[in-house]
Amino acid sequence: MRILINDYCGYPFQTDLSFILAKRGHDVCVTFTNSSGGPKAFSDHTDKNINIIDIEIPLVEKQNYLKRWFQEKKYGLEVIKVIENFMPDIVFSADTPLSAQKQICQCCKKKNIKFVFWLQDIISIAAKSILTQKFGPIGGIIGRVFKFVEVNILKRSDHIITITDDFVRTMIDWGINQNKITVIPNWSPIEKIPVLPKINTFSKKHKIDDKFVVLYSGTLGMKHNPRIISEAAIKLKHNSDIIFLVITDGIGMDILKQEKENLNLDNLLLLPFQPFAMFPKVLASADALLTLLEPDAGVFSVPSKVWSGYCAGRTSLMVVPEGNLAAKRTKEINAGIVIPNDKSDQLSEKILYLRNNPKLCNLYGGNARTYAEEHFRINKIADRFEIIQNNLYE
Repeated sequence: MRILINDYCGYPFQTDLSFILAKRGHDVCVTFTNSSGGPKAFSDHTDKNINIIDIEIPLVEKQNYLKRWFQEKKYGLEVIKVIENFMPDIVFSADTPLSAQKQICQCCKKKNIKFVFWLQDIISIAAKSILTQKFGPIGGIIGRVFKFVEVNILKRSDHIITITDDFVRTMIDWGINQNKITVIPNWSPIEKIPVLPKINTFSKKHKIDDKFVVLYSGTLGMKHNPRIISEAAIKLKHNSDIIFLVITDGIGMDILKQEKENLNLDNLLLLPFQPFAMFPKVLASADALLTLLEPDAGVFSVPSKVWSGYCAGRTSLMVVPEGNLAAKRTKEINAGIVIPNDKSDQLSEKILYLRNNPKLCNLYGGNARTYAEEHFRINKIADRFEIIQNNLYE
């Protein structure tokens, strides 16, 4: 079968799925864009069995909402060109801005191509939350427009894959047919993220191999609060054996650079995104992997970075809503510590607790890796995607 996987962000688990489907004999094409910011798993791959297309658009200006809308719309138009050239039997479309997702869905309907909405975040709820905070009632109105667009795409989709039962309940409330929804939780490519020693070329290069490392790696944007990190760094400033390593870009990086300079935070190491090939060593250098998510964002987002930490066999340290899937899973399998958002000031205390209890860190990390080995095997996951595509063509 000819399969197009569209993943605007270029995340690792879509890479994982693309390559296993190609190995199974499917003709696979992948679209993503380096212009969306953040690390790109597809950038390091040169496998000739899969057609990987980096959609070239201007670097997306995330804080300029009007310009960003046109840039994202341009992305959709470029993906349509790929669809018209490749003519897939089915399109799985994930992490794609609604302006582009709408265009891609419309194209598929016109050409009788099966369209599967791979729902990673509920974008309209996110937009309403962020824009209301920024623009007040006008932002709320824009959010309702986003909801109308998102619901319309979901209703027109031939099938919907979502990552948590929480999103299913929202879609049912929106009048979406539950029979065309399948829950497939996100994962991380466990074969590409082995458990490695803390002392490695990355940790040695940055002189953190003898430190207790609290790592935050990933997007640090509007649904996160970077000052939670700087506040903890201030409290632990005189603990010379503890260091905060933040690997990110964009607005979060700008804020932390300013905090580091103004507050003389020598225990805050800021680095740009690393090549994906280096990612396992980056994770291995950490003793605790930090995840942040603002209260409102817990409704519409599940931080997939947590699953990479599971693969690496490292302790999760989370400041997120307790009802979020990643928080619930981490507590359920005893893989780390979850701090409610209203108690974020406890982060420094929890870091000291973990630093003083290395056996507990090993227990948390071992439980995380065991879960990953049981649930992140790509062959079983790919089976579920193939069942969906086969059912759509019965």
